[in-house]
Amino acid sequence: MNLKDYVIEKRRHFHQFPEVGFHCKKTSQDIEVYLRELKVDHIHHVGVHSLIGVVQNGQGPTIGLRADFDALNILEDTELDFSSKNKGKMHACGHDAHTAMLLGTCKYLTEHKEEWTGTIKFIFQEAEEGPAPGGALAIVKSGLLDDVEDFYALHVSPQYETGVMAINYGPAMAAADTIHIEFIGKGAHAALPEEGIDPIIMQAEYIMSIQNIITRKISPMERSVITIAKVEAGTTHNVIPENAKLMGTVRTFSQNVRDKIRQELEKLAMSIANRHGGKLKFKYEYGYDPVINNKDSVDFFVQSAQAVLGKDSVEILELPMAGGEDFSRYINLKQGALAWLGVKQVDKETHNIHHPKFNLNEDALMNGVQIFIELIKRRNH
Repeated sequence: MNLKDYVIEKRRHFHQFPEVGFHCKKTSQDIEVYLRELKVDHIHHVGVHSLIGVVQNGQGPTIGLRADFDALNILEDTELDFSSKNKGKMHACGHDAHTAMLLGTCKYLTEHKEEWTGTIKFIFQEAEEGPAPGGALAIVKSGLLDDVEDFYALHVSPQYETGVMAINYGPAMAAADTIHIEFIGKGAHAALPEEGIDPIIMQAEYIMSIQNIITRKISPMERSVITIAKVEAGTTHNVIPENAKLMGTVRTFSQNVRDKIRQELEKLAMSIANRHGGKLKFKYEYGYDPVINNKDSVDFFVQSAQAVLGKDSVEILELPMAGGEDFSRYINLKQGALAWLGVKQVDKETHNIHHPKFNLNEDALMNGVQIFIELIKRRNH
């Protein structure tokens, strides 16, 4: 079987059996089988189901390549021959492709050791999509990556044409934090509002006021987003409830802005609760740190991609993406870079990641494999 067929076969296999979060037992077992078939030197079990495959080949730097392998709780609607067999779960973010590309890279490099030297740590990670604290944390804390000099990852994206790689110098993805707020009032009959303290009014005021934090408390030179995505209050039309809850996300690209927004969110909530005579429960969860690509690592990525795809096929992005990624934990440990691999369909409708109809162009997968191979040759020769 040639390498392209191998990668596509593995991608389709993983696509049929998606697992989510920290519940990826079969996925992990299958990856381990494939790594043993490739005669990987050492296989370490980390976290719940994550794996690190180590391939040693003489003197040289130690490089980490990461693929996440968890799926999403989405009902697939692609009508593919290899659609999800686990109803309500789907590889809608392309992690099946990430895993297949990394296995393909491992296959080539274990079979062509004359082309490179050093050590590669193939990181297969669970729970990138959550839940908190994500799968990368246990891997980093294990100490098994302390000797890695650079970390690299590719993330498929149908926003870019097949044959293109896109990458940021510096900030690439946002810190992803979560807020949980409960305004506590006093229940009353809806026809007698003066006898109660209405938490829905507090909730509404808060939702309408928080954007002032972005526009008046944070420099317009800084990028940040606050989105309230869940509200919950009341049980019927004629009763003022005791409490009103909301949840949201905060996306930032620097720790100073992150901390400032947290302080302002709590201060605003407390002010509104006090003004109405209510009480407050406020919880701010720090999630993944921002992904800040290292310049030297980006340079290697760009040079490798240009060698594979052509000089005009690498797009240097001006703006980061507001999505979150726990690949930041690896970069924070040493240094590294994450890039976007174009997988847009050529003659079919393209749906973005996290969509039930998401389906990537499989012709793009060998681009990712070849970029990784070229990167290792350049970095480890």
